[in-house]
Amino acid sequence: MHLPNLDVLCLRVASGVELFRQLGREDLSLLLRSATKSVFAVGEVVYEESAEGHSMYVAIQGQFEVYRAHEGRRVRLGLIGPGEHFGEIALIVNRTRSASVCALTEGLALRLTKESVFGHPQIAAQLLRNMARMLAVRLTDADDEIILHRSKAQQAAEVVEAPAEQAPPARNGVWGPRRGPVRRFAG
Repeated sequence: MHLPNLDVLCLRVASGVELFRQLGREDLSLLLRSATKSVFAVGEVVYEESAEGHSMYVAIQGQFEVYRAHEGRRVRLGLIGPGEHFGEIALIVNRTRSASVCALTEGLALRLTKESVFGHPQIAAQLLRNMARMLAVRLTDADDEIILHRSKAQQAAEVVEAPAEQAPPARNGVWGPRRGPVRRFAG
């Protein structure tokens, strides 16, 4: 993977990252100095679902897939590109990873540990405010998707549960599929 002037690339991408919004240049530089740069090959797993997590990542270059295993299948939850972050829940709560992440292309990401973030209380406070805002948007989007799926499921259930429409009896014949009497021809 060609990595021209990593520090310039990292600073340029990081300055546009929503997570780092409202961080001053000095605070951002301090945070970047405490981050480690991680290079990933195509298909390389960054971390696995259910693993312990003590760090988060900010994608600088490449594309990453977030997925979960469900009934033996890999279910894509999202794609992460330059300027986006993943694994932040590990910094907020002491839980195992809720999903797996792997590199779809050659990639570069900044790895931020709990120590590198919470070692600077002023920076940590701003990052947590930004994370809260971003997670609220994700939650609202997830709620909208749940409502859409439940609404469709409810509509389908109503169609299945609706009583079969009964056709009125024919005067001198049998009603057919076109709602008219079936004509019988002798012949």
